[in-house]
Amino acid sequence: MLLGCLLLLVATMTVAQGSRQQVDSEQRNPPPREHVRQLDGNWMEQLKSELKNSTLRQQKLEEYIQAIMGLELQQAQKNIVQKHMAPMLELGTSLLNQTTNQTLKLTDMEAQVLSQMSHIKFQMLEALLTTDKLEKQLQKQSHEPHLLHGHNRNPAVESQQQAQLASLNSLKEQLQQLLDLQNSTLTSIHHSLQAASNSSSRMEQKQRQLLENLQQLMSLGEQGPGGAVLGFQDCEDIHRSGISVDNVYTIFVPNVKDPKRVFCVMDTDGSAWTVIQRREDGTVSFQQNWEDYKQGFGDPAGEYWLGNEVVHQLTSSKSYSLRVEMEDWDGKTFSANFEHFQLGSEEQFYRIFLDKHSGVALLQGQLILENSNFSTSDADHDNCLCECSKTMSGGWWFAACGASNLNGIYYPADQHLHKINGIRWHHTHGPTYSLRATRMMIRPLIS
Repeated sequence: MLLGCLLLLVATMTVAQGSRQQVDSEQRNPPPREHVRQLDGNWMEQLKSELKNSTLRQQKLEEYIQAIMGLELQQAQKNIVQKHMAPMLELGTSLLNQTTNQTLKLTDMEAQVLSQMSHIKFQMLEALLTTDKLEKQLQKQSHEPHLLHGHNRNPAVESQQQAQLASLNSLKEQLQQLLDLQNSTLTSIHHSLQAASNSSSRMEQKQRQLLENLQQLMSLGEQGPGGAVLGFQDCEDIHRSGISVDNVYTIFVPNVKDPKRVFCVMDTDGSAWTVIQRREDGTVSFQQNWEDYKQGFGDPAGEYWLGNEVVHQLTSSKSYSLRVEMEDWDGKTFSANFEHFQLGSEEQFYRIFLDKHSGVALLQGQLILENSNFSTSDADHDNCLCECSKTMSGGWWFAACGASNLNGIYYPADQHLHKINGIRWHHTHGPTYSLRATRMMIRPLIS
């Protein structure tokens, strides 16, 4: 079809060129006046119309060619991805299986070595005990001549016994040295095997992550006619694909250019939560500016903030609920649940919208976390002239400083009391108690 269209274009251009040559020839060789009067006045208009139609046909042909080339390019890209990703996926699976087998072999080898070394150690201890017995027997025999013959002594026998006793002492010292060396070797082998096992486990974890990334890359190759990406948009999508282990995964958020790594909590009820905030040990500072809170920071495997823009795009694409989990320094846990949760755009200062709360969301009839704008130390959007972020620390939906701030300063166990700028959720411990751990996570509403 493409070749036929090209031939049609060439023929049209040839006709148009012939028409122009004919006009030029007639201009160079003007006809007699009487012939000019006989020309039809509509002929020139007809020629112009033909040229215009030819130009339109050429434009349509070009558009058609570009459309065909675009479809062929998309198909070629899809074929390339599918062609190369399938072998990579197979290779990743093979490597993961090999690593798992190596880990099992290392574990078996460690058990066998420890068993053999323990057996050798036991034999050496038995040898030491035997040596001690022989030594005692020789010492006893060396006293028997005195008991039997009084003070009559046999120098030859005594000399032989002394030589045997010295030989036993030497053998005992050698056995003790060998036992010490055996213990040192056993400890070294145990440490080496433990290090190899840990290294194998880390390699297995990395290869699992690689395999997951390859699977997600395979899903990117499956594109619709409009080029829409069919990747995982949140942890619920990942869970529906058959993955049921809490871990760090990669999602592709609508209207966000780069993929995002998130921690997923696979619930026992068959759903999955996307963690958007986590505090647990104070290794990550939450004293960040507006841009940092917008883009996100930290490590999803530990403490992190997913990013206001990502959460806004997620909660704008579908309806989500919010769960806030907290733990105090006595190990007690409690939670607050909001059935409807959405984050506004940056133009709306990432305003939080909550509805139908439950759990420990209320304090004396008032919401601990309520609909308000997000503020940081360099972007004050609260309802207080005091600039709550500078007073309370971190970035949060402060309202008029409010009764909560899970992004405050992390205080250790012996410093967590009477801290207005700590990790606060005013429910049972008052407004100056800084919590040990927190986790905020979202999941799509079940339709």
